[in-house]
Amino acid sequence: MSGLFDEGRRLRVTLDGTLEHFQAHARALVRDGVRPGDVEFRDPTRAGDHGAAGLFGDAAPEPTPAPEGAPALALPRTLVRRLRTTSCYRDERVWRVLFSVLSRVARGERGLVDDPLDPDVVALERMEKDVRRDAHKMHAFVRFRRVEDPDARNGERFVAWYRPTHLICERESSFFRSRFPSMDWSILTPDRSAHWDGERVAFGPGAPREAAPDGDELEDLWCDYYASIFNPARVKLKAMAAEMPRKFWGTLPETRQLDALLADVPRRLEEMARTSRRRAESAAPFVPAGADLVGLGEALASCEGCELCRDGTRAVPGRGPAAARIALLGEQPGDSEERAGRPFVGPAGEVLDAALAAAGLHRGELYVTNAVKHFRHERRGKRRIHRRPTVEHVSRCQPWLDAELRALRAGGGGPAALVCLGVTAARAVFGPTERAPAPGSAPVARTSRYAPATLTTFHPAAILRAPDTATAEPMRAHIVETLRLAGAAATRAQL
Repeated sequence: MSGLFDEGRRLRVTLDGTLEHFQAHARALVRDGVRPGDVEFRDPTRAGDHGAAGLFGDAAPEPTPAPEGAPALALPRTLVRRLRTTSCYRDERVWRVLFSVLSRVARGERGLVDDPLDPDVVALERMEKDVRRDAHKMHAFVRFRRVEDPDARNGERFVAWYRPTHLICERESSFFRSRFPSMDWSILTPDRSAHWDGERVAFGPGAPREAAPDGDELEDLWCDYYASIFNPARVKLKAMAAEMPRKFWGTLPETRQLDALLADVPRRLEEMARTSRRRAESAAPFVPAGADLVGLGEALASCEGCELCRDGTRAVPGRGPAAARIALLGEQPGDSEERAGRPFVGPAGEVLDAALAAAGLHRGELYVTNAVKHFRHERRGKRRIHRRPTVEHVSRCQPWLDAELRALRAGGGGPAALVCLGVTAARAVFGPTERAPAPGSAPVARTSRYAPATLTTFHPAAILRAPDTATAEPMRAHIVETLRLAGAAATRAQL
C-alpha cells in the first residue's frame, strides 16, 4: 500500500467493481493495520446508474492497482458466503460495510455478526436482504423468448432481457443453469449478459432492451394459462404492486392482459358467489334422476357439490356390474385411484384383492365405490398426502351413494350385502357416531337402508399403516372374515 496512505489523511482506493479486486485490497489493508475509518472506497461502476460516471463526472478515475502477496484472511465460511452475496449490492458504499465487518472479525471480533445492534451488522443485513430479494424477483420475472440459432444445440435459443436492481446476473446464472439445463439460453441485463450452451455459462457485456426479442409463438399459450389460473377472489392490489412492481411489467407478457382481468373481477366474484351458493347444500343438483351406473359415472365428472372439486382432482365413480350382489364401500379415492379413475387400484387395492381371494370372492362380480368421490389431500413438495374426508364431505357426497344403490336395485334387485371398509364408509351408512371395529372382534351383520346384511371392517390401507405384523394380522383376518360373511349372505339371498 506504499504511497497510497499519508499520516493524518484518509486512504482512497478506487475499485474496478469486482469482488476479487476488493478482496486483494482488503487483505493488504488488514495486513498493514489500516482501520475501516481510515480508508475510503470509490467504485465508478456503482457510482451512477448501470456504470455511468455519476459522482466522478465524465472521466471516471482508473482503478487502484491490486496489491500482491497479502495473506488470506481467516473468516468463518458463513460470513464469507454472506459477504459474497452482499458484494452484489449496487452502491459503492457496500465496500465500506464489507471491509469494516471483515476487518473487525479478522482482528478478533468473532461474535460481531451476532450483534443485531451493531451499525455495520445492521447495514450488512439490510444490503444482503435487498440482494436476496432482488434474486427472488429475478427468478420469478425472467421471461424467455424463443429465437432460431443454428449454433445452439437444438437450433434454438431462449433469450430474456431483465433489469435487476443489483449486480446479480453472474450470481444468479447458476439458478437458471440448474433450472433449464437442457435448453440453450441467454439472459441480457444492462450490466452483464449470461449465455448457457449446455456445458458452461459465458459472460459478456450488458445489452439494451432492444437486443432481446419482444415475443414468440409460445407467448399466447402462456397468457392463456395465466388467465386461466387468475383468481379474482385473491386480488390484493397493494400486495400485487409490492410483489410485482411495474418496472418489471415491460418483459412480462401476462401483464398486458392484467388490466382486463382486473376489470372483470367484480363479475367473476359474483359468478363465484352464485356457484358457491349452489354448492353450499350438497351434490344433489348434479345427480341425474333415474340414471343408470353409466349415466351416473358420466355426470360425476361435472360435480361441484363441495370444494374438493377445485383441488385439481377428478371424481372417481364406482365400478362393477349393475347386478352385483355384494357392494364394497371405501372412504375416498387415493392418489393412484384418482390418476387411474378407478377405485382401489393402488397399494390398498392390492391388499383388498388378496383378502377377496382368501375369502373366495372375485372383484369382477362386486360393485366397488367410495363414500367421497374426490381425493382429499395436502401437498408436500410434489407428493399428494391423503387427508381423511370430513363429516361434511361425506354428507355432501351422500346423494351419489344413494343414486348408486338405487341403480344397483334397478339393475338386479340391489346388493344382498354391503361391506363398509373403514369408519368413514361406516359413518356414511350408519351416521357420524359410528365407530371402527375393535381389534380382535368378530364381524357383525346389521340391516341398513342399503342392504339387509351390512358389515363394517377395517380399511385395507390401515394394514399398510400398521406399525408391525402383530398389529396388521388381526386386521387382515377381520377383513377376510367380513368378506366371507358377505359372500355367505349373498349366497343365501339367491337360494
